[in-house]
Amino acid sequence: MPASKRFNLLASAVLLIAFAATIYVTKAFVAPLLLSFFIAFVLFPIYSRIHCLTGRKNLSAVLSLLLVVLFFMTFLLSAINAIATETSGLFSSQENIAQSAGIYITQKTEESLETLNVVLNNFVSQPTAERTIERLRELVKPFIEAPRDWMISNMLPQFASIAAYAATSFISELPVLMSQFFVAIMITYYLLIGGSSAVKGFLLILPERDIMNYFVRELNRIYNNLFNVYLLTSLITGLLAAIGFALFGVPYPFLWGLTTAIFALLPMIGPPVIFLPICIYFLLTGNYVSGIGLLIYSLIFINTIPENVIRPKLASQGAKIHPSITLLAFAAPIFVVGVLGFIIGPLLYGFLLAAFRTRIHMLKEEGAIDEKELTEISEGEKSSPSYGFCDLGARARSALERLKRSFAK
Repeated sequence: MPASKRFNLLASAVLLIAFAATIYVTKAFVAPLLLSFFIAFVLFPIYSRIHCLTGRKNLSAVLSLLLVVLFFMTFLLSAINAIATETSGLFSSQENIAQSAGIYITQKTEESLETLNVVLNNFVSQPTAERTIERLRELVKPFIEAPRDWMISNMLPQFASIAAYAATSFISELPVLMSQFFVAIMITYYLLIGGSSAVKGFLLILPERDIMNYFVRELNRIYNNLFNVYLLTSLITGLLAAIGFALFGVPYPFLWGLTTAIFALLPMIGPPVIFLPICIYFLLTGNYVSGIGLLIYSLIFINTIPENVIRPKLASQGAKIHPSITLLAFAAPIFVVGVLGFIIGPLLYGFLLAAFRTRIHMLKEEGAIDEKELTEISEGEKSSPSYGFCDLGARARSALERLKRSFAK
């Protein structure tokens, strides 16, 4: 074996060992590193515009990061306030909750018995109907009192202890979360200042520079669609939801708006998971104005406008991605790696999709793929299961046109 080849193999082995060792010693900072790359990618357009105005990298990076810190602190304080308020209220008002539930059940039962009394009066005499209703009232009385007693003795104390445990766990993990967040902020600062130069320098040492440049451009377009387009659309959706929740009297509108923004990241699931139960709750509690008003507002400003106006406009210059891939990228990894899956999933799926499209581009450049066939496949013009139905539909439309022309004559 030539000496140069032995040296290359040895150098590759040493580099691989050094890379594995580096990953091992920094595994505790994997989450902050991924979060910093995500924040830097999302903030880079804002950083670029601020840099055009100020001409100073350091100031532009600090101003961009202030937006993230402000958003994070607002969410954190809102979450702590909601947890503290609701947990303390749950402990202090268990008896009131149980009594309210008992009154509600009693009221609905009496309404049902009154309706039954009116029906019975049409078939039997009034004294007989009243005696029947009284006997029914005595029979259902234990069933009315049982849910209230069960709530006081079993359900409410258990629910209160679960809520207290969740609140305690969240507060106990706050120091770790805060330290990881501020580490991510510091790394993001340096990525904004010198990240683009580092990427360009890395590309210079890679082989097949043209292919790698195409891959990086495709990766950037895909990540822009997955992160910037979907994230920005979701944030706008959350802001519109928070405004609507505040207008119609929903408690903690900002927190519910942020929750709506998170669910807006998931195609085919989306904001209805949040606003529909709130509307149903308003309707069940007799607040029909708020329930119907919030439903109309949500269907227009939370569900329709972001999906059909804002997102298509933002995605017009980005890479087209099938909704099923987006759903898998954001939703599936959550069940494996937790909340961090919102970042890891799009990173992995976007990387594989960029590699696939780069390979297709290489085959097209080599002439191994017919460009017309590739266009038909990508646009879905020919699909074997439905092609016969499409042809049948075309023939039917042609026959109808001939009939119209014959009647017109």
